[in-house]
Amino acid sequence: MIEVELKNAGSENYILKNINDVLPGEIILHPIYRQDGLVLINRFKTLTYDLIRKIKNHMSDNISVMVTPSTDNLIKLISNKEFKDSKYLAYLNEIINTFNKTISYPISIESLVYESNYLIAESKELLSDFALKEVDIYKLFYSIPFFVSFETNLESRRLQKRAKEIKTRLIDTILNNNNLYQLFLSIIKYKDILLLHSINTTSFSLMIGLTLELDDDDLINLGISALFSDVGFTRIPKKLFELYLREKKETVVTQQMEIFMKIAHEIPILRNEKIIYGILDRYEYINGTGLLKKKKGNEISLFGKILSISQAYDKMVGGYSFNDGIMPNEAINKLWNNRDIKFDSNILTIFIYRTSFYKLGQTITFDKDKKGKIIGFSDFLNAPNLPIVVNTDGKIINLYKRYRK
Repeated sequence: MIEVELKNAGSENYILKNINDVLPGEIILHPIYRQDGLVLINRFKTLTYDLIRKIKNHMSDNISVMVTPSTDNLIKLISNKEFKDSKYLAYLNEIINTFNKTISYPISIESLVYESNYLIAESKELLSDFALKEVDIYKLFYSIPFFVSFETNLESRRLQKRAKEIKTRLIDTILNNNNLYQLFLSIIKYKDILLLHSINTTSFSLMIGLTLELDDDDLINLGISALFSDVGFTRIPKKLFELYLREKKETVVTQQMEIFMKIAHEIPILRNEKIIYGILDRYEYINGTGLLKKKKGNEISLFGKILSISQAYDKMVGGYSFNDGIMPNEAINKLWNNRDIKFDSNILTIFIYRTSFYKLGQTITFDKDKKGKIIGFSDFLNAPNLPIVVNTDGKIINLYKRYRK
């Protein structure tokens, strides 16, 4: 009881709480990370029953979060620069410690702390008198642990070095092309969920492209394809976008793709053939049952195949279709079960065990709050997504035996 009182005895503008104690209407002050290291919910989101349930579904019950009671409190917190208080930073460190017990890619204090102008800009919908131009693109990208560190999944130092260079060059390309920069700002302004999905998809796509040894120009084009693949949504009413998330209406997909083609006509860099076909082909399935042209097999562009896998995984785990999302290992299983049906098996194999989570010695989260180190596979060729792991208690768990049908 004394500990709880001490935790809640700080500024009225920020309160550290157990996730089981947060209330609808409170505003989260920091990102909530998924088990795979990607952002599940961004800072300054007003919590609802659905969002609280989603957080609980992805994280263990002992997770700590920091909230502010209202918009007025948030304005006071930022205006008073309370995010620099020693107690505020101590709370963030406690949150980091609880996160890092369950997520695959550890986060650091740098992922949660920013300068005041960035905080103000990011709370633009709450503090409308600050211009969107204050957003620091570098800080936005590098606030996401997976974007920061996905090169650690690559097998050679050369590829790891290339990954860092390509990430910098991609952001510089956006900053140095005003059309792309304004287009990216439109994604930021439109919907938080669209921004997170765009950056997540870009991270996965670049990781696959680097493993495929694409040249630098192709990697930049792949990154642009992934980052702006859903930009057409920014020019349709938000209610229509929410309808798409809820019901996956084919007409909405067609409409946003038509809008993208108009945008590409306005912006020369987007008229690159690989970028256009990558964005158009990501709805196609290997067996010819997808959208929009019913392409199949090798009729689908390489970029389209990569984006299809990256987007499908992120949508499943992120819970974008008005659901809570599923665990990363469950999403991997669903992808693998659709190899050569929806997804190219060769690229999917790269995603799973060359650049993703399933390698010998890799630590993975295989249940809601359980970690284990991969020590082997029962059937590596046919089920690389179901390894044998040893958990922190020394117990050996064969996921192949648990999940095989």
